[in-house]
Amino acid sequence: MNPNPQADSLRQIQAAWEAAQGQVTDLRKQVEHMASLAQAKVAQNMLERDLDRAFRDLGEAVWAQVSKGKLQLPPAFSAVMKALENVTRKIQEQNASINDLLAEGNEIANRLKKTAAVKSAVASQNKKR
Repeated sequence: MNPNPQADSLRQIQAAWEAAQGQVTDLRKQVEHMASLAQAKVAQNMLERDLDRAFRDLGEAVWAQVSKGKLQLPPAFSAVMKALENVTRKIQEQNASINDLLAEGNEIANRLKKTAAVKSAVASQNKKR
């Protein structure tokens, strides 16, 4: 015979509550660990971005010195130098093409303005008649 069913139920509820608190504590630890891991990953990504930027700046500085003839690179860098020269040439060609297109666009716009002005003048003379 069960001496006190309410006391037994209360013990079961308390045991379930303590188990739930333990699970919440474990979950909190996991969340804190994941947050620390995420922060470390963000810091690592920022450092890698800074490293990439430093390498890019170094490469640009070296390329500028090589282009000015102030720095001579060893023959082992000839393939890299050729690639840089090709890309630089292509960028210059692309810029020239863009400039040509812009100039052509300006010419077209000016012709359209002149045509519109002539049409407007002709229309106003026709109205006066």
